[in-house]
Amino acid sequence: MRRQTPAVCRLPRSAYFPARAALCLCLWPLLCCCTCFGADGIAASEPLQVPLCMVGDSITWAGDGDYWRAYLLENLPRLAFVGTHSAVLGYGHAGEGGDSTGRVLKRLAQVPDCPYYSALIGTNDNNIKDEAAIQSHASGTAGRIEAIVKGLLQKPSARTVFLGSVLPCDTANPLRDKTNAATNVVLRGKMRSAFPPGKVVWVEYEEPILAMENWEPMIRLHPTKDGYRVLAKILSDRIIEALNIQDPAKKPTPTDGAGVAIDNLWSPEEGRTRAPVIPGWYTVSCDVVSVDTDTATVAVRSVDQTLSQPLSKVFPVQRGDVGKRVVFRLFTGYQGYGYSCGALDVSAAGCRITRILFEKKRPGDQASSYGEAAYVDTQTAPLPGELWVVVP
Repeated sequence: MRRQTPAVCRLPRSAYFPARAALCLCLWPLLCCCTCFGADGIAASEPLQVPLCMVGDSITWAGDGDYWRAYLLENLPRLAFVGTHSAVLGYGHAGEGGDSTGRVLKRLAQVPDCPYYSALIGTNDNNIKDEAAIQSHASGTAGRIEAIVKGLLQKPSARTVFLGSVLPCDTANPLRDKTNAATNVVLRGKMRSAFPPGKVVWVEYEEPILAMENWEPMIRLHPTKDGYRVLAKILSDRIIEALNIQDPAKKPTPTDGAGVAIDNLWSPEEGRTRAPVIPGWYTVSCDVVSVDTDTATVAVRSVDQTLSQPLSKVFPVQRGDVGKRVVFRLFTGYQGYGYSCGALDVSAAGCRITRILFEKKRPGDQASSYGEAAYVDTQTAPLPGELWVVVP
């Protein structure tokens, strides 16, 4: 008889991540051993998912960036996206707006452990003004990209990094595009000997994009949705080839008892989030016990209102919400572009709420079944693009 799995599986406190790392929300380090198979040999899906962590800058997540992952799923439905952040469609990733290669190196410890990585970074390093500096600057950018790739390969579960060529770009500064191209020349050379054999797969974006007629409106500095569809086809083809995936169009089906790892950032004891909330999309849900006024609200605000860009979002609560579980969708804003990272408070005015769940946004705009701290939600139906897990 198949083992019965409870709706919410509480994870031990040893699974909790400290401070910023708590916001990874994927709990991959704890669950890597049971993602494919649980303790009793039950697989989480058929076919097994391919966990992918996408590392980069705003191209990875700002604007239409989450459509990159949506289009990847169309080409390769068994992908599961892992990351510190969640973007507008609810897919996990490890991109950060405005990042240079140096900033990625500084936050490399917070990038979650994952078997497969996609790395696309470098254009923010290359916005130079001196044409004579192109070659030396490109060499420095490529050297830091090499360091990022080697750092990712040191993660315990890392198997393969899919290293992307820096994208061509159509901006007011043509030297950026020239330096990106020069960086790619250096990186292609490094692919011959700089990395452990079989561990790094080159993903050539530049050449096929430049071969396209009128590519500029699609790629620009940040690709449009049509541009991301191009990137998704190139990357998915390389993943399918490198991993020798048979029947890539086959959609995975979650096993009975499979769920998704959730980290409830809300601490009832502290009356605030357990850690600073990094930029991204979140879902806040709660039970409405009573409503005393027609102007009742739930507010999400920065605990420290002296921050340069504190968060303040207010959501209405209706009298008809009494006895229901209500859901609020929250976008913090981008770090340095409307939002300063910090702990957040959830407060009610004119109503009483309980069982607050503050979680990274999931695909399908769904709120998870309530749980505290780190747990696996097996009650809410897991959706494509999420990492499905089976735990004892």
